[in-house]
Amino acid sequence: MDEAAFGTLRAGFGVREITPPIGVPNSLGVTCMVEEIWDPLLAVALVLEDDDTRAVIVGLDLCGLAEQLHTRIRNAVARAVDCDPDAVVLNVSHTHSAPYISTELDHLIRPFGLRNTDDAYVVQLERAVVEAARKAALVPLAVRVGHGRAPVERVGANRRPKRADGTTIHRPGRPPDQADRDLPEGLIDPDVVVLSFVDDGGPAGCIFSYSCHPTAAGGDLHGWVSADFVGPARERIQPRVSDMPALFLQGCGGNVGTGKYVASTPREDVAAMGARLGSSAVRALEAATASPAALGPLQVIRSSVELEFDPFPTLGEMLRQIATAATSDLGDVSRAGEAFVVAGRAEAFAWAAVTVIAFGDVAIVALPGEVFVEHGIRIRESSPFPVTVVTAYNDNSLQYIPTASAFPEGAYEVDGGWRYIRPGMGERLADHAIAVLSDAWADPAGGR
Repeated sequence: MDEAAFGTLRAGFGVREITPPIGVPNSLGVTCMVEEIWDPLLAVALVLEDDDTRAVIVGLDLCGLAEQLHTRIRNAVARAVDCDPDAVVLNVSHTHSAPYISTELDHLIRPFGLRNTDDAYVVQLERAVVEAARKAALVPLAVRVGHGRAPVERVGANRRPKRADGTTIHRPGRPPDQADRDLPEGLIDPDVVVLSFVDDGGPAGCIFSYSCHPTAAGGDLHGWVSADFVGPARERIQPRVSDMPALFLQGCGGNVGTGKYVASTPREDVAAMGARLGSSAVRALEAATASPAALGPLQVIRSSVELEFDPFPTLGEMLRQIATAATSDLGDVSRAGEAFVVAGRAEAFAWAAVTVIAFGDVAIVALPGEVFVEHGIRIRESSPFPVTVVTAYNDNSLQYIPTASAFPEGAYEVDGGWRYIRPGMGERLADHAIAVLSDAWADPAGGR
């Protein structure tokens, strides 16, 4: 890159640890508490600004962050760094070895003597995210931005392979049946994408994004905390960006996981998969150094599209399901409780937010829920921006967002109780994202 690549875009990075203490709920909680810490969890913040606009992107090593606290933290960050709350993106990696934070679910199940969320940890988490954003906003410097991609081998595989009889199955993060591991890899988005940010002092930081459930450490409920493959991947990238931890953004990995390629113990698979992802990210980072992106005005567009849900049972019936689960099948409490939360405010939750942060040739798309990889690929390939990074898991509340073709196939992501939308709504969400990108490309001065 040369000096001409500098524009008016400024960037700053900040990081804070968000590792929970021993004894608080882990993953979906209720029966699963933190017993040991394998590696630290981080909140990594990036502040982007020009003379007119400021945006904040935060990557969080969490299993999930649902609407109520997601909104509260976005508002707190906006106040702390003086930007519009609509310009704050909170993306979770979806590691299954970290807390799933849903304050509404927690309020619902506490009368049964259960908890999903620890109050003190919620305070710790919010404070850490705000502090990371404040650090990033302290002295943002003019940057050049580069873009690179590299294939990742033996990490992600489709979670919905077909057996010989044509049956679609759910291949979890660590399948017990070797025959399920041996089924084909299936459709994935095979590349890690990297955006590098370089100021006049050298590398300032980077974004790396990949679409895959971080479940090498286990997709079930367990007591250890880990950033999963994101952690060792970040450590491989870190020396290349002046010791500033890289910002991981989870892509559209709703139907992609580690289940085909786990081959050893959870700890060993985390290290091996993290090394493979990290090595690919380093190659992409090297490519980014030689591939400057043209920069332009910073745009932030947050737009909502109305989705349709399958009919929910009555709220009374759903409460009875929660009460039954709380006394006989604790594994169903979180599923039933989260469905009740969405059903109780269905008119509000039906409006799915799409956020686009764009600058020159680069656009970052933030989608809610566990979006299937097909949608992410289509959005990227349909985008008019030369460089488009599509992320999901920006508020987990809508849960799985499959393709229409997945519905007749059934299996976990469709029939497991964590899917609320009707067939075709994932396509509607993707169409809306493509339309927002098209508008942003046509009117680069239109962002606020």
